[in-house]
Amino acid sequence: MDLNANLSEIIVNWLDEVESGVKLFEERQLENMPNGTIAETSGHWRHHKGAVREQDDLMHIDIYEMSNTGYMRYITKSLMGRDVSFFRQQCPKDGLTEAHRHGYVEIAYVVKGTLRQNIIGIDEEFHAGEVCVIGQNSVHQDYLTYSDAVVIFMGIANELFERRDMFGQRFNKSQDFFRKIVIQKKKNLKFLRFSPRQENAEEFESILSEIILENRYMRTGYVHIVTGLLERLNDVLFSQYQISMSKKEQSQVRKLLFDDVVDYIEANYATVSLDDLCDQFSYNTYYFNRLIKENTGLTYSEYLCKVRLDKAAYYLKTTDDPIENIALRVGYTNQGFFYQKFQERFGVSPKKYRS
Repeated sequence: MDLNANLSEIIVNWLDEVESGVKLFEERQLENMPNGTIAETSGHWRHHKGAVREQDDLMHIDIYEMSNTGYMRYITKSLMGRDVSFFRQQCPKDGLTEAHRHGYVEIAYVVKGTLRQNIIGIDEEFHAGEVCVIGQNSVHQDYLTYSDAVVIFMGIANELFERRDMFGQRFNKSQDFFRKIVIQKKKNLKFLRFSPRQENAEEFESILSEIILENRYMRTGYVHIVTGLLERLNDVLFSQYQISMSKKEQSQVRKLLFDDVVDYIEANYATVSLDDLCDQFSYNTYYFNRLIKENTGLTYSEYLCKVRLDKAAYYLKTTDDPIENIALRVGYTNQGFFYQKFQERFGVSPKKYRS
């Protein structure tokens, strides 16, 4: 496996290898392509068709190379499958593929050139280095544009984002973003555009290269390696890319994130810190203070204090535990400070509140 080659070279080499290995091409009209477009396909061509496309594997990868004369080479492989499907065709200029939506998460990465799509009736263009995540309710089509381009599409089964085993928990850590926004089919989400914060996307492309090479050579353990690489890809996407969304979509994301932050604080109120939130959700302390302030009117410290004191009030009314133990239970090691804050919030001492 040549990890020293760049992503574009790895893709072209794989296309060349698969194309040269096809013993006999079959001519056919692909149902997801414009009428009259005749493709030459490998014998075990795996069709993409239908208005709603479902995932029959944990992950599949599709890659196409387009020339400025409209000549396309296309490869597709599922993670568990051993066969690699291939087709080549001369495309009609600015033709559109079949309108469809997905029952899984699709991530498109533009390696070279541009990707033009019509998403819910609006034309969008993605440039080299950008990532597009299509909402599951978004009906879309791809333009067959005459320009030198290389694009990767990865279809990832919802199951990978919903698992509760060790892998799934680590994968969901990156803000639980896909599960909350894409998989739960938020009606107003059309697509997400991710642009690299730096001028290049070396780490992202390096991981993609490894994913492609593992799929290409299918050595022992490659399925587990690929799922781990998808986790790493997700982490890089959220730590090194800027998300471009409408104000409405940004508001949706921030509200979902706030809900997750509230849940996390509720579950860890006795020990939680701002650093914990940063580690858990990959944002800085300023962002969390602002997020909590705009949703509650309180700073992080004020909100945490409120949660802890409300818990203390509950335990005072529902248990016979000593007040000192309750203070420790909700996160206060300084008894005097606990009494002071409780008095400020409820207007009475913990003892009087209990009585």
